[in-house]
Amino acid sequence: MTNSEHGLIIDFNGNYQPSNALDINSVQRALIFGDCVFEQIRTNASTMLFFGRHLDKLCAAMSFMNMDIPKKFSSERTVLKEELTKLLIKNKIFKGGLVTILVSRAEGGDTWLQPSQVYYIAMVKRLPSVLFELNTEGISLNIYNELPMPAGRVSNFNTHSGSVVKSLAVQYARNKFTSDALIVNPEGGIVGSAMFGNIFCVRDSVLYTPPLSEGCHDSVIRRHVLDVAEILGIPADTNTTINADFLNVADEIFLASTEYGLKWVIAWQNRRYYRRTAETIFKRLNEYYADEF
Repeated sequence: MTNSEHGLIIDFNGNYQPSNALDINSVQRALIFGDCVFEQIRTNASTMLFFGRHLDKLCAAMSFMNMDIPKKFSSERTVLKEELTKLLIKNKIFKGGLVTILVSRAEGGDTWLQPSQVYYIAMVKRLPSVLFELNTEGISLNIYNELPMPAGRVSNFNTHSGSVVKSLAVQYARNKFTSDALIVNPEGGIVGSAMFGNIFCVRDSVLYTPPLSEGCHDSVIRRHVLDVAEILGIPADTNTTINADFLNVADEIFLASTEYGLKWVIAWQNRRYYRRTAETIFKRLNEYYADEF
């Protein structure tokens, strides 16, 4: 049985199977109630970049959701790592790839009963390159404020509630003919973008990104961009609220996510931006990731 005959192979609780053979009854809680968390890991062939950091984040999300944490995610990570390595090979991903691990509560009992036991599904996809590629043409932005992202810890993780807001914001961006839309919290603070991740602004040579308390995603790449900024001697501020007024006085804006890397922004409304700092951080970030190979 090959993935070309039956689609992609997935890892369901340690068992490999074609994605189209998944029993939908076993994942009802995730599909209907969104009672799940997930994490994405960039790969180079069978090497999962910063695997431990991503697992730490996933475990923190599971703990926040009062889910049991399987030993494969905590004390026996080498077992999970070997599983995912085989999954990449089974799907013939020998260069750049992306592993998505979704964890949900186990089914059973009353609909609203929330057991602590979990199951997990690991899926993979092929990426066009191993390292990040900086966009040659800057992207344009709008602000989506019809449905705010909740402030606080729930928005620091990859959850269903955040995905709903992002999905609506993507549609809003398309209707406004912009590349992406920025998402705000109930107080109007910008927490990130719908498609391309965390927001970073540069003003007077200082790098700004919203504090986690504002509701932005506590992504691994957010931490890596801040690490690289420190290495390069670029001052960083993670305590200042970023709003529409701040965008009007920023010199640069770029976005960052595990899947897409860095995306520099050229336009918001009538404002135009540079990309010097984005280019500098991008080059060093690729070196930072290449060190993991």
